[in-house]
Formats: sequence, C-alpha cells, structure tokens
Amino acid sequence: MTGERPAGPQRQARGLLRIERILDAADALIQREGTVEIGLQEVAKAAGLPAASIYHYFATTPALLMALAQRYHAGFEVLAARRIDHDRLAQWSDLCAIQAEQALRFYREHPVAMRLFLGPQGGWEVRVADLATNRRIGAIYYRRLIQHFVVAESPALEDAFDVSVAISDAIWSLSYARSGTVEPAMATEALRARVAYLRLYVGEHAAKRERPLEA
Repeated sequence: MTGERPAGPQRQARGLLRIERILDAADALIQREGTVEIGLQEVAKAAGLPAASIYHYFATTPALLMALAQRYHAGFEVLAARRIDHDRLAQWSDLCAIQAEQALRFYREHPVAMRLFLGPQGGWEVRVADLATNRRIGAIYYRRLIQHFVVAESPALEDAFDVSVAISDAIWSLSYARSGTVEPAMATEALRARVAYLRLYVGEHAAKRERPLEA
C-alpha cells in the first residue's frame, strides 16, 4: 500500500546500510585528514547525509570511532580464522610468520586501522576493545598450533598466545610512532620477539602432524 512504512526487517537493513555508509565516509575522512579528530558534521557532509542522520546512530565522535574499530576488529578475526595450508608449514614458528604477514597486509590495506590501533589517537575505549580482540585472536592462533602440531594443550599456553599478540603490537606501535608505518626491520623484530616468547611454552621443536586436526 502506498505510504506504508517499510517493514521492520527492511528498516533494519536500511539502517545497517546507512551505518556502513557513515563508517566508509569516516574512514575516508580520517585517511585524508591524517587524524581521528574529526567532527560528526564533517562526516555527515562526507557521507552526503543530513547531520541528524549521523546523530541518530552516533551521539559522539568516540562512539563513531568505536564502531569503526569494531568493524576492523571483525576483519582481523575473520583473517585470523582463515585456513592455513598445512603443506606450507615446516615448523611451528611458520604459523607466527604467516599470521604476522596477514595482519600486516591488512594494516597496509587499511591505514586507518593502523592509526586507530597502533597510534596514540584511538583513545582508551578503543584500546580496551583492541585488547579484548587480541585475546580472541590469540585463542584462534593457539587452536591453529594444536591443529597443525603435536603440542600439549594448556590454559597457560593459550594465555601465552594472547601475550604474544600484545608483544607484536607493542613493537609495531613503536615503529608506527617512529615512522608512521610498520617498517620491515621492525616487523622482523616483532616476529623474533613473539617466537622467542612462545618458545618458552612450546619449546624449540614440535612435531608436525601428518595431517591437520579438523577445525
């Protein structure tokens, strides 16, 4: 019937599309301006939407940045969960190298994510959310190790993977503070530090499984 309001699911779908449009505009604006210190009205203009539309979904800039961070966190988790070719692995540390390269490629493709998570501007709430995501990703990395190598399972080892992700992040953040990116030499240092730390729990060598366990 003409004049009827869209059904609930339709309104929800439209709302989700509008949120994605707003986040895309914020991402492009941050990348162009080189700072996360953006105003909601600026985002509205970049998105081609009335300011009221922005305020309907995001009351403040920090709320908008958190939503943008959550979208990137979801991307990192999807990346971490990707299947790894068993034949590419000769030793357990190869997992760390592959995972680090995947994460760094994501950062190179999404410079705003690098600014939010490795730079100082993201804010404490984004940092707390990032740490929670790192813990989930660390758990995924732990399961990948068990899947491909003969290693005794333990809560301590799972916690060590969480810490190892934080170690990498700390060195990447240092590189970002120095040069605005993660330099290859610092990426190598981060990998060395992560592997050295995990070696305390995994050991120097772990037998590779003949075939990976089912995920």
